[in-house]
Amino acid sequence: MDRTTVIWLMSIVGGCFLLYLLFARQHKWLLNMLRNALLGCAGILGLNMLLSSTGVAVGINALTAFIVGVLGLPGFILLYAARMMI
Repeated sequence: MDRTTVIWLMSIVGGCFLLYLLFARQHKWLLNMLRNALLGCAGILGLNMLLSSTGVAVGINALTAFIVGVLGLPGFILLYAARMMI
């Protein structure tokens, strides 16, 4: 890796750590929602890859990330159930 890449990576990691310190105590619910959204998007991506032959796929966008972030696993299931009904 060159010097610029290392500096960018250190800046990103440091920024994430500062955001964690800022929000961890006051807004734990926000961090949980963000974690759920990131894990949900990864789950959608993985399940889309598995179900690609069936034609059932859920798009990854701000709305689906919000639904999974707020509702968690039931929201994830809801997205696929709604997609199969349409």
